[in-house]
Amino acid sequence: MSADDRNVTADPPKRYQHPFTEVGEWQWLESEDDDPTDRDTPRTLIELRMCGLSAAVRGKPDWWVKYRDGKVRAKWMQEIMEQQKDLHQSLQLTDNMIDYIMGELETYAALRDPETGIEAGPYERIWQSDQLIPASLKSALVSAIAPLESVPDSEKDWHPGSDGKVLDLVHPSLYPVVYGRTTARGKEPLQPRATDVAPMFRSKRFQWLPSDFYVKEDGTVTLVSPYINNVHPEDHKALTEVIPRVMEKAVPMFERVLSDLARERQLPTRLDLKGHKFPELTIHQYEPGLEEDDRARMCEEEMRLQTEDHERWQVEYERFLDDHREAFLATHPGKDDEYEPPSLAERPEYNQKPYYDQLSDEWLDRQEKRWPDSKPSYNGGLDEVKKAIDLRGKTLQVIVKLANIMLTPDKPEYAGGTWHVEGMDNEAIVSTFIYYYDTENITESTLSFRNAVNEPRYHEQWDIYCMQHLYGILQFEKCVQVVGQVVTKQDRCIAFPNLYQHLVSPFRLADPTKPGHRKILVFFLVDPNITVPSASSVAPQQESWIRRTVEDTNMWWRLPTELQEMIWERLDSMTDEQAKKYREELMQERTLIVQMVDNQRFGRGFNLWYVVPVLSAILRTDVVVHLSMDVRLMFTRYPGYWHPQPVHLSNPRCPSN
Repeated sequence: MSADDRNVTADPPKRYQHPFTEVGEWQWLESEDDDPTDRDTPRTLIELRMCGLSAAVRGKPDWWVKYRDGKVRAKWMQEIMEQQKDLHQSLQLTDNMIDYIMGELETYAALRDPETGIEAGPYERIWQSDQLIPASLKSALVSAIAPLESVPDSEKDWHPGSDGKVLDLVHPSLYPVVYGRTTARGKEPLQPRATDVAPMFRSKRFQWLPSDFYVKEDGTVTLVSPYINNVHPEDHKALTEVIPRVMEKAVPMFERVLSDLARERQLPTRLDLKGHKFPELTIHQYEPGLEEDDRARMCEEEMRLQTEDHERWQVEYERFLDDHREAFLATHPGKDDEYEPPSLAERPEYNQKPYYDQLSDEWLDRQEKRWPDSKPSYNGGLDEVKKAIDLRGKTLQVIVKLANIMLTPDKPEYAGGTWHVEGMDNEAIVSTFIYYYDTENITESTLSFRNAVNEPRYHEQWDIYCMQHLYGILQFEKCVQVVGQVVTKQDRCIAFPNLYQHLVSPFRLADPTKPGHRKILVFFLVDPNITVPSASSVAPQQESWIRRTVEDTNMWWRLPTELQEMIWERLDSMTDEQAKKYREELMQERTLIVQMVDNQRFGRGFNLWYVVPVLSAILRTDVVVHLSMDVRLMFTRYPGYWHPQPVHLSNPRCPSN
């Protein structure tokens, strides 16, 4: 780590941003007000495409060298233009945008640490490296893990519900802190810590047990706690010794994630999204600059669309009735009097037909628009990315996990995961580090990230077309955005904030006739400003560990049997059977918390009735794409009539060399 990295320091917040927040009541904000800081402002789809394209370029070997070659850059730019010809106009990158992306590369190259390979990931606050762990350290890690993998089949711990595909080597759900039972330093049983987080995000029963690691001034890391949960300190001494060495490599990535979280706001947008403000609702009688003939023409066009829609529906409905009758008579000849028309549930509903949607979108597509553009060239938007948090001289609480996904010809596919954050407020996990140390005979897989965002406020009520094409956020849907993904290839390390949900994509055997696997080491970092019970104060709960330690002493066998039994009762150790029962209960609880977080922080609905009345900048001031009052009334009479199709952000292909 260079000296420059240590020049800038910042006071960390009382608590870093975390996902355990409620939806809260809707708050009216004027157009000049800043967005609330508990969630990010949404990025436009086109800006997310810019991020994706930049990440694709930076995924190329030696990109930090190649981008300086003018011929290579010109080739990349040409390929980008050719690839997007068939995209909707709202998703086509302009020359300015492509120039901006290429201009950013110099700053991204400066952010990259050539010694460790640590570099910015696909989206802000995400960091990655393909050369973080030296070959010698990786070899030591693999050797230390091997004894955990070589146990008899009867002792292998397959993760519940994984269909025998996920092998847990070290998992925090086994032998956790059990409130009311687990003690700290032999005193009273532990209880949940005090917190201002809503009870819905807290467990009254369990907490994953971290270990304490100290980061020395020279950057090396030592294990402070006497053990790592579920790693026997004697049987797996080599693993206990090598994990702090891997942690030493992970700390600089944690520092970068925490520095990003310490910024009050997200990075500035690359685009100019200021719109044209209108004092009234955008209906025809209030629109400035429109003559009476223009208003009449536009209303007439909308009525024509409605009429055409209804006529097409009527024709299809009559055809449906004829087909239904013919199908009945074909199987019931001569029983015309027994025929009954289809029930209401079988009939095609008018408000479910997409004709008006298609026609109105086609009409809107034909209107002249001014889609957002980026600034003509890169203007230093990444300058705020600075490593301002220094973890040297601090004790970190970290939860350790080791898991293998094992595929066979009989079980050739892993179905992927679900959107989730890690842990509950009890663990206060602020960041996750994943090391993909061994991958064999599987197809490419990715780790995707999703962010909870504020409502897009700078748009007119019922400005559905703009919302659909600008942000991909539809009326009444959740205010969330998939912001990027990382290919999880061998030797790659990824660090990201628990502020984002993440999702593992499905993968399968590359060669279905041979077995394959993916093996990972995971560190969950507890918020450094919060202290939770750890292995420094909680003695091992594993009965087998305690029994071995006690029975290895000569004094134990000198005690009367009655006294031995009294001591065991006093110790209140946890059997393997009990631990697995607790794990089952903990997993059931965590399933509910995943749903709770999804419904709260990631569940805020988007309602266009509650946005600031400001017209989107994509439309010329003399072109009206909003719906007339007549059409709005129709929506009221026919709930569910409006069914816009979502715009999906396609993954940009990486230009060739």
